[in-house]
Amino acid sequence: MIYYTCSYIPLEVLMGSDIEFQRLMRSSPTSSHELGCNLCGYAKTVYQKGMELDSNDCLLIVDSCDAMRRVGDLLDEHSLANVFILRLPWKRGLEAVTFLSGEIQRLVSFLDSSAISIDLSEGVRRFNKLVDHVLANEKELAAGDLTDLYLHALNGKQGSFTSKSGATACTSRLAITGGITDIVALDEAVKNAGGVISVNDTCLGARPFSERTQEKPDPFQAVAERLLKWRSPCARFSEGEFRSNGEVDATVFVAPKFCDFYDFVRPKDGKSVYRIELDYPINSQGQLSTRIGALMEKNSVRSVSPSKEGIKMLFAGVDSGSTTTNAVLIDREGRIIFSKTLKTGVRASNTAEALIAEMTEVASKEGKRIGKCVSTGYGRLLVSSASDRITEISCHARGVFELFPEARGIIDVGGQDSKVIRLSPDGNVDDFAMNDKCAAGTGRFLEVTAAALELEIDEMALMARKRNKDISISSVCTVFAESEVVSLIGMGERIENISSGLFRAIAKRVGAMYSRLGSPVPLVFTGGVARNSGVVDALKELFGTEIIVPEAPEIVGAFGAALIARDSVVED
Repeated sequence: MIYYTCSYIPLEVLMGSDIEFQRLMRSSPTSSHELGCNLCGYAKTVYQKGMELDSNDCLLIVDSCDAMRRVGDLLDEHSLANVFILRLPWKRGLEAVTFLSGEIQRLVSFLDSSAISIDLSEGVRRFNKLVDHVLANEKELAAGDLTDLYLHALNGKQGSFTSKSGATACTSRLAITGGITDIVALDEAVKNAGGVISVNDTCLGARPFSERTQEKPDPFQAVAERLLKWRSPCARFSEGEFRSNGEVDATVFVAPKFCDFYDFVRPKDGKSVYRIELDYPINSQGQLSTRIGALMEKNSVRSVSPSKEGIKMLFAGVDSGSTTTNAVLIDREGRIIFSKTLKTGVRASNTAEALIAEMTEVASKEGKRIGKCVSTGYGRLLVSSASDRITEISCHARGVFELFPEARGIIDVGGQDSKVIRLSPDGNVDDFAMNDKCAAGTGRFLEVTAAALELEIDEMALMARKRNKDISISSVCTVFAESEVVSLIGMGERIENISSGLFRAIAKRVGAMYSRLGSPVPLVFTGGVARNSGVVDALKELFGTEIIVPEAPEIVGAFGAALIARDSVVED
């Protein structure tokens, strides 16, 4: 069996033999103590699979980055498989083509020494037939069918499709570009967000099949030319560029976590392209669906046409968060008729439905009915009574803009995550950033560290104002920060100084995201943590600007959801 790791391994060579081959992928998380922690998940996948192979297998690796070069060297030394490392040029000119042509010849010689004969001319013919099949189908397929088309082709096979499942007119169409990702899991996340991937311009998608290989007297030269003329080259190449596609509503640019190259590449069109750092394989479906949903929402145009009959209606918003669930009921003018906050508990759906039932009763007593309910938050998909489900990014933006139309920046710190949003002058989401990798910089961080100090969170804020020196809490992990607090207590450090240091640690965590978005002002602070004066003071000190805190910051997301419900109601 032949396994290969990169689409710069020429399929023409692999298809020129009668040996089965497979693009190396894995859907379950991997770990590798030999390689360390700060290495992309795909490099770990390649290493783990390589160590599982035996002497009858061939493993073809490309030195497309430092990580893969390290993995290749280790496997060449320790794996039982026959390992080949193809060297990749940095540019795409004539000299690079000549260099890569020589590498392809070296690959053919390697396979020949492994008793695998290659007919490259036949391989070119088979490959071109496969390209024709891909090009004939990719424009009519979307989502899982499009992914199946490419994954079959990467293994040299033609997938068959009895029905064409392109994106419908009412579905948000997304393009995916950038580095390698778990495309099957990404399809599912996009589906959960209400969209569909209709263009896949990654190395697991259209790139390897963007053009046929020319039939030339020197097939090695022809294959090298084809490999170096993909429409979107790998980030390894100095002249690479990444563009959004005009046929889609938005583009997701994937930067693999701990990547040597994609970490330093930024997509150019910020309004229609959103950069997402992803593990391989993907292990955070909920947060990913929120990010993608917000991207689709910020590029959509909503109807704002309340019915004249809307005076008989009230509009509800439910923010189902990880810690609390907030509900808001408004009238046609946007006045808040009712609001309430409950602990989410272990059954988020039950908590949300209880609040909706209470709002329904309030509406009935007013002689009105709930015309529409919009849910938001991580539990938004669990609210069965909701008519629409909108991400908290869009809902906080809508709520803040209604309250403070001059606002250009929003910080939302919740129980398990924190977000920073940049608003346009008309209140739309220009860009956003999320901290969802761990609980650092969130309400949970405060709860854990307050418990270590044996204080209530509000008591911490009062103590922090009495500090007599600045202490730096260096740990960005909540668990490690708790240990650091215990150590500081053991060293006799004042509680006032430790409390202040913890608040400044949160501010720095949020501040990193805020600065990436250009530090927009005026700035509004929402979410339950905004009630804590210690965090507010630390943010003011760090940013050097005033921060607006709404009267009830914890309900802003639910308020925005209710406003979106009102804005979208159109009756005959």
